[in-house]
Amino acid sequence: MMNPDLTVNLLEQLPPWYREVLDYQEICKTEQAAFDALALEINTVGDDFFLQTMGAEAVALWEDTLGITPDLQTESLDFRRFRVLNRLSSRPPYTMAFLRQKLDEIIGPGKWTLTMDYANYTLYVESSAEDQQYSGELLVTIGKVKPAHIVFVNTPLIQDGILLSETITGAFTRWNYRLGNWALFSAPFKSTYEEEVIKVPETPSIQPQLLTDTATYLASDVASARINGAIPITGITKEIVAPHTLVVSYDVSVTQADTITKAELLSGSGQVLTDVSLYVSVGADGIRMKHKIPVKEGI
Repeated sequence: MMNPDLTVNLLEQLPPWYREVLDYQEICKTEQAAFDALALEINTVGDDFFLQTMGAEAVALWEDTLGITPDLQTESLDFRRFRVLNRLSSRPPYTMAFLRQKLDEIIGPGKWTLTMDYANYTLYVESSAEDQQYSGELLVTIGKVKPAHIVFVNTPLIQDGILLSETITGAFTRWNYRLGNWALFSAPFKSTYEEEVIKVPETPSIQPQLLTDTATYLASDVASARINGAIPITGITKEIVAPHTLVVSYDVSVTQADTITKAELLSGSGQVLTDVSLYVSVGADGIRMKHKIPVKEGI
């Protein structure tokens, strides 16, 4: 449904000879504000019929109905609309297909991995959580959908990467002196000129061994992690997985931080190797963070 165009210039509705009269101009100017306000209210009524377009007052009514307390300082109107729509659409029966659909809606298609450990009654979701609001809504949604005896483990994934490329250029040497024609100090004995690019970066040339060696060196260089710019994490695990990817994992407890806004990997000397800003809520059981750093050829 499209809102009708209710914009109208009242002065232009008068006969031409009235438009030049100052009194009519002022009357129309005063009435114009009232007509514009009425048009806005009419369009707002139409918008409020749909969750995707409703205004703040309509969203607040739905939040009150659903028992949601919004944070008006940090939550945008778009997010509040999404949250209301998500809560209203979360209705039984709950299935794995339904959960996968919800993960697509909240996180985005292709941005998450779901694993169910049936033997240990544990549900794992690995995803890139870049916004604290949507991360919190993910926890609420899965808590509502999963059976009570299933443990949910959220693993925020931080994606970095290293690209290697190779360029080969050819150069030629020109001798500035010939036998019998030698002007001393007028020019260098020889000059080297870059001739042409023989191999461009877009052409693949780097072999897997170099990629593996780079990932291995990176693993040896990473010594610890740090969250929120001040909290050190020393108990990290490092693993090289195919193809040529370093995975660094560590656990964060709620006693260390209830929200993670920054994650860093450090060298043994304390130099920052990676620095990522993100927003992840830490649950009562803590959270497992995972940095994935692939090494591949590219530009």
